[in-house]
Amino acid sequence: MKQSILSTLLLLVTVVSFGQTQKIEFGKEYPVSITKELNSEYSFQLQKGGLYAVSVLQQGIDVKLVFSDGDNKQILEKDSPNGSNGYEQFEFTPTATSLYHLNIIRLDEEGNAEKGKVTVLITKISKVEIQRREKIKKELAPENGKIVQTLDIDHFWQAFDNLKQCKTRNDSIHNFQTVYLDRATDGLKDFIIARQFTAEKFVDAVAHFPKFYKSVRKNTYEVKNAVPLVEEIVSKFQQIYPNFTPHKVCFAIGIVNTGGTVSDKFLLIGTEVSTSTKNTDLSEFKNSAFGKQLASGDDVIQKIKNIVAHEYVHTQQNTPFDKNAISCGLLYSAMQEGFCDFIGELTSGSQINLVGLEYGDKNEKQVWKDFKSELCNSSNKNWLYNYSSVKDKPADLGYYVGYKIAQEYYKNAPDKKQAVIDIIEMNDPIKFLQLSRYDQKPKN
Repeated sequence: MKQSILSTLLLLVTVVSFGQTQKIEFGKEYPVSITKELNSEYSFQLQKGGLYAVSVLQQGIDVKLVFSDGDNKQILEKDSPNGSNGYEQFEFTPTATSLYHLNIIRLDEEGNAEKGKVTVLITKISKVEIQRREKIKKELAPENGKIVQTLDIDHFWQAFDNLKQCKTRNDSIHNFQTVYLDRATDGLKDFIIARQFTAEKFVDAVAHFPKFYKSVRKNTYEVKNAVPLVEEIVSKFQQIYPNFTPHKVCFAIGIVNTGGTVSDKFLLIGTEVSTSTKNTDLSEFKNSAFGKQLASGDDVIQKIKNIVAHEYVHTQQNTPFDKNAISCGLLYSAMQEGFCDFIGELTSGSQINLVGLEYGDKNEKQVWKDFKSELCNSSNKNWLYNYSSVKDKPADLGYYVGYKIAQEYYKNAPDKKQAVIDIIEMNDPIKFLQLSRYDQKPKN
């Protein structure tokens, strides 16, 4: 959010952190240390009818926000699915001038850092900005009422085309902010938070990958036909999983760093990544592992189905981790991702990690031996989200391992419907591995 649209008024906020009290200015960023034992609490007065934005940037630690009134009655709790690096944000309009409390609490869960930093920013939104937002909101109302949102794709390409009129970098940033991000659908708003999208990052991405963006453009428009595809995925998912909960789907254009993720209400699809094929100009990626992943397949429609199916499984994986289970971070993470590939394959007929699947099936024995040697590591760097570091083999082979464990469990299960439930609602990775009998399975 640009400072020019914020009120210049200052708000004095009392900060209670580690027994120390200090005054901070409204509209100014403040770094705060968070640990397992020591959280941070803010108390401040807000004016009736005002619109206030609270933003907490997580920097190496996953936290949740608990916002309460002056009587310590909880108003909301915020924990976005963006891990230990990203924003926790919300906006609030008080119905009365009163004292409010914000608690920033370290999440006590598997794999979270013992300590880290967050940056806190509390701002008041100006009346002019509120009026502008209301106008945009009315314009977006029809799109926000849809189950599948695709309008953000049109807005992105409008901003992309406008770049030829921009004379400076600041012009380009302003263009992406006003034409694309400020006109975000409800889904893209969640995407912006989940992946920390900024206008500056879009300018940089387009400058870095101009050939890629131009060549993938025609593929991104294919999602205009996505409604029946999503309905097909949903229908099949409901048939095999009785506890299915529906979500909306937002197709938007990102900064070439994600094929998809989820929020509380949406599947968020990075359309430029998920619709890339071997026919896309990938020369700017050279021979990277990510470039090879972007080049996989030539059927745009099937790729759209695959990513929707995979991300839909993530929206259903909300079973609390069994506190009595053995801590096994890498295995759990690989299962979470690989299980999405397996269940997604049941509903779409294919999966998003074909490169890893081909390599893994040719080298399954060695892949499992290497993975097993790190089974309960807290670090995922050798197996997940490692496109920038992997060499001489595909990235994300942890997906493959999780997929094969689910596949073996399903194959051996007498009740296939119950097996689907068990896979999606897995909350004890070591126990599930044992029940799958994958470790005993003969491998190539």
